[in-house]
Amino acid sequence: MAQPQPPADHPPIDWNNWSPPGEGDVRSPCPCINALANHNILPHNGKHITKEMAVTALKSAVNLGSGTANVFAAAGIDANPEPNAHTFDLNHVAKHNFIEHDVSLTRQDIALGNNCDFDKEVWKGVWDVYVNEVPVGGDKVTSWHSASKARYQRLLSSKKAHEEVGKEWHYGIKEVVLSYGESALLLNVLGKDGIAPLEWVRVLVEEERLPHREGWRPPTSEISQTMMHKAMFKLIAANEHKAEEAKIAGLGTFQIMREVVEGFVKFPGSCSVM
Repeated sequence: MAQPQPPADHPPIDWNNWSPPGEGDVRSPCPCINALANHNILPHNGKHITKEMAVTALKSAVNLGSGTANVFAAAGIDANPEPNAHTFDLNHVAKHNFIEHDVSLTRQDIALGNNCDFDKEVWKGVWDVYVNEVPVGGDKVTSWHSASKARYQRLLSSKKAHEEVGKEWHYGIKEVVLSYGESALLLNVLGKDGIAPLEWVRVLVEEERLPHREGWRPPTSEISQTMMHKAMFKLIAANEHKAEEAKIAGLGTFQIMREVVEGFVKFPGSCSVM
């Protein structure tokens, strides 16, 4: 399922120039951003990244729209604990409830452990749903349904884990948007219309490498905020438990949750890319 080549105005990238982080390198809670550093599209040490560097990397590597890329880059700089900073390190992005959020598909919740590094057990729960939802004899790909189901199961496991150790768990409108946005970004970067090969998903998440050698190519269509929001609402529509999720989020009904999400994502500074 190879995608077309990226737009001609994107600079060439040596996708074979990849290596995992070494001693002293830092990474974020986001596999896609980490992959850009591992591919040396961002500084490999993950440090001193300017807004311009982040925007250029996101646009050239995965064709993320300028608006979305600028929101992320600005949020990264704002997460820098140093006042009046003009750069950020990737680990700054782990600042809780800023861009990073509980109910991550690949990271532990902050109250329960390390919210920055990849967590095999958390991911296994998500991955198992992706795999088990593939029809017998069907292509090993994602769908809106499987991605939505995996995300919701992760929500329930997060809630249960907090309850078991007596930790406070918060899941409100911001977490709803970030949670759906995380899955929307994954599907938009790796596939189209909710369909992406499971192997590409595994490579990006587990190896933090963009699966170029497996056949992936950067999307030809820019991943705009509009595209992200459409994917989010496709995932919401595919959620068989959206009414229950609305109650969990303290929003009462699904209709109210949908209206609040619509209002939230229309705000120019909202970030829904992780």
